Amino acid sequence: MKQQWKVIYSRIKFEYLIVGLYLIIGGLWILFSDRMAANLTDNEELLTRIQTYKGWFYVLMTGISLFILLKIYLEKLRKAEVKAIENDQLKSAFLQNISHEMRTPMNAIIGFTEIMMQSEESEANKHYYLEVIHKSTQQLLGVVNDVVDISMIETGIVVQNKDKVELNLLMDDIYKSYLPEMKENIQLSLKKGQPGKFIYLMTDEIKLKRVLTNLLNNALKYTHKGQIEYGYRLKDHKVEFFVKDTGIGIAKELHSTIFERFKQAEIELARRTGGTGLGLSICKGLMDILGGDIWVESEPHVGSTFYFSLPAKVENEAVAVKKSVS
Repeated sequence: MKQQWKVIYSRIKFEYLIVGLYLIIGGLWILFSDRMAANLTDNEELLTRIQTYKGWFYVLMTGISLFILLKIYLEKLRKAEVKAIENDQLKSAFLQNISHEMRTPMNAIIGFTEIMMQSEESEANKHYYLEVIHKSTQQLLGVVNDVVDISMIETGIVVQNKDKVELNLLMDDIYKSYLPEMKENIQLSLKKGQPGKFIYLMTDEIKLKRVLTNLLNNALKYTHKGQIEYGYRLKDHKVEFFVKDTGIGIAKELHSTIFERFKQAEIELARRTGGTGLGLSICKGLMDILGGDIWVESEPHVGSTFYFSLPAKVENEAVAVKKSVS
């Protein structure tokens, strides 16, 4: 409905523009052409011919101008219509994917709960059922969190809470939490740009951690063997983070659109591997809020490296310890 009102408003605006231009150009043409004709000759018969010719000339030029303007306008309308249809299709595919992602863990929760309620099971079986229910609950919570996050980002109600974040400590905590999740044929490594120092960022720790974990989740999801490496480096008074994997990679033509909401690349990948397909869109939205940049370098069947940068404040260890004690 909102999109339809925008189209109607643009049409009304265009119509007023055409009418205004027609009246202004017509008035100026009549005013200056009459003066020029009067300066050329005093012969009334010749003036009549000149008036006729300049009238036909004006009709011809306005007709050509209107044709060009209408052609440009109709082309814009066609592109807008195609884009609207594409967005509707992508949103429909997204909703279908979300529906599937919510039903799957809910069915598991309901099914295993009913089994435990209706039958006598051994402690080992009950423990297994509870593990499945717990994982399904976490999966369902992840879907809900993604939908809520993207909704809040789109409505603009997300605010940044600036904290003093110690970077090396944050990176170590993330490493410890992801190490047990690694598959047997995937190696996880952490590369710190300034190990042994206190690197402080005045930023929102929760949102920064969310961006890192989203990128690591994607790397783990799309990497079947090899390694995942993440870390940071100091560059031009900024901290540049990276998450590198040896996964399936992303085609070059998708690099400029992969962070946009409801794009085909993420939706198709999400269908094949699970998830909402909103991870990168959430990362881009959070980086806009934090005042940073995010981009990707990737090649199909080789791997991907996601980068994002934030302003940094670096203090050496002695100063940092002294301040923390005081």
